[in-house]
Amino acid sequence: MTAVWVIILVVAIAFFVAMHAAVIPRLFLKVEYDIKSPTGRGIKTIREEGGRSIIYDADFSMRKYIPRYIVSERGGKKVLVCKLGKNVRYVDYDVVIFNHLNEIKDVLHIKEAVKEGGCTRAVDLPADTAYINLYLNAADGVEVARKVSGKISSKRWAAFLLACAAVEVITVFAVRACLANLFGGIFGEMFLYSSESNAIAVAICAGIIALNAVLMLIAVKGKNRRTKRGVKENAEQ
Repeated sequence: MTAVWVIILVVAIAFFVAMHAAVIPRLFLKVEYDIKSPTGRGIKTIREEGGRSIIYDADFSMRKYIPRYIVSERGGKKVLVCKLGKNVRYVDYDVVIFNHLNEIKDVLHIKEAVKEGGCTRAVDLPADTAYINLYLNAADGVEVARKVSGKISSKRWAAFLLACAAVEVITVFAVRACLANLFGGIFGEMFLYSSESNAIAVAICAGIIALNAVLMLIAVKGKNRRTKRGVKENAEQ
């Protein structure tokens, strides 16, 4: 019987770690973006050996700085290159990446100083990129538009905390039962059902829930702040 309680203890701890590290964050901590549907217009497809390139006219609002951009695919690898307007030497823009389910997969924040050539460097895109949208933030020191911003909604945050609290309560009481049966001996039943033991278990649950809430609040605020700035930068001085 001892082996059974050891297995249950290990399973309870593994359940706690898995739910907090992967399952619950993936279900509830999703960044929501306030963005429009793609505004670029595909004007030409160039078939090439081993792949293809699609040329897009950029949105009218940014054509002075980025008139066109090209998404190329070769051997499963996709890249983005932007053609710059005449004499443009610095651009700051966001690349919103959508997958085939019309979901936002990532947002890349690109900053680049261009010395010559009239084009940006190639930006690697995920292999499952279906299409992209560009948002220009600044060019040659001129602020053009707002950066793409995203955040985790208060509803998702509340649901996340409730799910975590449920997991923490289940885990604490499961671990308490295992410890009582493994080490309590003849006092195991008293340890499980005494009011003092229950009060201690409730206090431990409350402490873990409060600590988790504080830590996750800090993490979520940091994630929201990083997302507002753009999750990746590609800068060249």
